[in-house]
Amino acid sequence: METISLEKLNNNISSLREIVEKMSEVILEDSLEISDEVIMEIEESRKRPVESFVSQEDVEAEFLNGN
Repeated sequence: METISLEKLNNNISSLREIVEKMSEVILEDSLEISDEVIMEIEESRKRPVESFVSQEDVEAEFLNGN
């Protein structure tokens, strides 16, 4: 079994703490509410006719095939 110093153990724990804090920030960001502006844009897009949207096939043809 490998012997580990308290300093190295402390560094490992500190690194883990930083990772957990970053994960916590990401989780909290995901739970934020959507702004009123975004909600209005979503509602407006739902009112548009389907024909006004670009199909996935057209997007793929333009960007994947280089046309």
